[in-house]
Amino acid sequence: MSDLHGPEQLIVNELLDHGIFTSTITPQTSKQTADAINALKRPLTQQRLNSFFKGLLGVVPDNYQENLLFLLGDQRLAADSVHVLLATLKAVINLPELQNQQSDRVVLTQTIVRQVHSEVVNLDEKEIRRRITALFVDRFGLFTPDMPEVSAVERTEEIDDYWDVSPDFNYVAACLVEHLQAATVDPEPTPLQRVNRTLLTQRYVDRSSRVWLDLVTHKTEIAEQWAQLDRFDLECGDDYALLLDKSRKKSEAKPAVVAVAVARSLGVGLPTDMVTTRIHQISHQLFPESTINVTMVKQALADMALVRERDGYVSPTPIAHRFSMRTQRPIAEEK
Repeated sequence: MSDLHGPEQLIVNELLDHGIFTSTITPQTSKQTADAINALKRPLTQQRLNSFFKGLLGVVPDNYQENLLFLLGDQRLAADSVHVLLATLKAVINLPELQNQQSDRVVLTQTIVRQVHSEVVNLDEKEIRRRITALFVDRFGLFTPDMPEVSAVERTEEIDDYWDVSPDFNYVAACLVEHLQAATVDPEPTPLQRVNRTLLTQRYVDRSSRVWLDLVTHKTEIAEQWAQLDRFDLECGDDYALLLDKSRKKSEAKPAVVAVAVARSLGVGLPTDMVTTRIHQISHQLFPESTINVTMVKQALADMALVRERDGYVSPTPIAHRFSMRTQRPIAEEK
């Protein structure tokens, strides 16, 4: 397998991180991204990308007018989230203020939330807004939060917030709808591809994993595949393997800090049904004046591969102690 070029690495990493890569160049587009967008127009680039994905994971991205979509495994959505996604696509596409406009694509957040709520009636507006934000802001990057500039006097009043809609929205919407309607079954992965899918979603594997023997057998080839992205290092110990992400940035988010502290406090393990209580304890100890979202802490535990769950117990992975953590209040770690 030939090494990927810089623009191809950028495209693959965007797809692994966010699930989409859009092709419109705007004044805000960086030179590196613009180079990648232009490279994607070449058939050879598309062939190399498809070859890489096929070899690594056994599936290739959906391509709709050079807008790429890549959803795999745990990235698939629950039924309610699919309903929110489709209702949001419909709401935005039908907005009169976005018809035939190329410059101003700012929409009132509450307008979208209420429109989606009219179709997804089993969720309240707060939960709908959370899911739209998770999908279209954090995951796909199709909405950019846009807060108006206000004076000191206006700050005491409730201020409307907006989303700036990507110019590629309609293209990606078509790609998402086609993907969901296709409902195709992924081809059966090879042992090597099965290992890579596990590493992509879990980042941590130990001897108890069903893919452990295949990982040990193919570890050199697997490490070479991930190394092509100039981002990941596969570390294999005697009884564990970690896919280390060199691009991971330091996080100052409170849920991430709490997650690291919780993982370090687990010692040899904690019953799964006691983890929520432990999160509350650690959160109060670290941030007594703040309310930390338990779900976000659990998501951080998973995203950073800090813990593993087995036989009703949650225990820390070796990566938990690789994060440096600074707080004003020390956390006593369990031995």
